[in-house]
Amino acid sequence: MTSNTESARTPPARLVEMVVRTLRHEVGDLLQSVYSAVAILQERLPRGQNLERTILGDLRGRAEACKNELDATHDLLCPMALQVGWVELSELAAGLVASFALRPSGLQIRCDAPRPVKVWGDAQKLGQIGTLLMLALCQSARSQILTCVACREPKGEAVWSFSHDGPDADPEQLRWLNEPFGTTREARFGLGLALARRVVELHGGRIEVGASDDGGFRIALILPLESAEGIRND
Repeated sequence: MTSNTESARTPPARLVEMVVRTLRHEVGDLLQSVYSAVAILQERLPRGQNLERTILGDLRGRAEACKNELDATHDLLCPMALQVGWVELSELAAGLVASFALRPSGLQIRCDAPRPVKVWGDAQKLGQIGTLLMLALCQSARSQILTCVACREPKGEAVWSFSHDGPDADPEQLRWLNEPFGTTREARFGLGLALARRVVELHGGRIEVGASDDGGFRIALILPLESAEGIRND
């Protein structure tokens, strides 16, 4: 056990990192128990118990959302090392949209990725921020979400964008881009934006936000196209 004297000597950033790591471990174990219990109960439910299945599915969804937020907080505050290789971005985007299309959200979720687009990066981290951004947009979309993958050939860039037909982002949400945890409001949306910026910048890219063509909100991840330059860890 760490003594009070040792705690007092621990730099604030290191102390925050220790707390985040501990929470992720302890709460992660609890969430794993929830997953296991839900799976067992769903298997044992007799046919026709639709309400019960809906309740269990909602419970699992909430547990997954909690895990995603814990992972995002950990990766935002702790040192991050990228595991890089060639990533087919169109395939990654299509797989993500397919997984969300299976969720009973009532939203039309589409993917526009007509050609293969390869980037040098960390597939797991890119998938993580894609999931967080999709979860955030699902909370505010009116009827549809669109994700697109395209190339900006002259600039040698790949663009992975997410947009919806809901309201534009407000200042509290956008504040997370430059000042993570500066506010406790809009935390779910803000975590996605803040982690997306960190991961994309480690890839040597940048993030763009603004209004979408149909008046909603658009987030674009701009990544170097087929280039290993600019990749860094921290």
